[in-house]
Parts: sequence; C-alpha cells; structure tokens
Amino acid sequence: MKVMIDRNPDIDEAYAEIHCSCENAEIAWAAGILRGTGQKLTGEMEGERKALSVTGILYFESVDKKTFAYLEYGVWKVEISLKEAEERFAALGFARINKSVVLNLYKIDRIRSDFEMRMIARLENREELMISRRYKKNFCERLEQIKERLTGGTDETD
Repeated sequence: MKVMIDRNPDIDEAYAEIHCSCENAEIAWAAGILRGTGQKLTGEMEGERKALSVTGILYFESVDKKTFAYLEYGVWKVEISLKEAEERFAALGFARINKSVVLNLYKIDRIRSDFEMRMIARLENREELMISRRYKKNFCERLEQIKERLTGGTDETD
C-alpha cells in the first residue's frame, strides 16, 4: 500500500483519507487503526478521572471483578469488561492472553517460551506477562496477522 503524508500547518484537525479501488482486509485494518487512534477511555486513580488514549494502554487486567488499564505512567480503573475491551479494541491490536488479561500486541518487546507450553510476553516497560496455553493459538494467529500487515504480506481475501 502506498502511503503519503501531506504536512500543512493551516489544518486545524488532522484527518486521513484512504483511496482504493475496492476495500480488502488490508484497507479495513488500516481504517480500523486510524479510527482507533483517537479513541479515549475514562480512567480513575486515587479519586482523579482522566481520559486515557487507548493506543497508549499496555494491557487491561481484571482483578476482583474490576478492570484496570495499565499504562507506562500508572494503573487506572476503567468501566469496561475484559470481554468488551477485547472486542472493541481488537482492530487496535488487543488480544486476550489469559483469563484475566487483554494485551496490546503492539506493546510487546519480545516473546519467549516457558514450561508446559506457555509463553511469556515482555512488554516495552520490561514487565512480563504469561500467555496461557488456552489463548496461545489465538495469540500466535493475531501476531502473525499483524506481522503480515506490517511487512506487506499477502492478502488472503483476493
């Protein structure tokens, strides 16, 4: 896909246009990413409320039936379930990796194998999260999809 960036200081708000002869999986993915970059989620920490950029979230975790968004600068309680986070933000690279965590796949620094066929994902902030066997197949498939999109892999819908 050809990408052009037009810098214009007279534009008040940035916008993106996609021109294509037909919409395919790659175009739909790019549009989803663009739509999602401005998505916000309200988080609460120590009585303070703040609009959180979804793309800045490392992962969501459920603890005692409450959901928390982990960012590099803090942990914020959010009013969203893990299932909802997984579904709403799938196009932005979020995927379930175990019973209580939905991870932003774009925040992974490296992955290593662990005992009993599990995997460990090391994030950009050096935190490590376990990928359970139950979610390993879906996790690997999602990573492969992202890799293909980022490297210009083949489009399976054609």
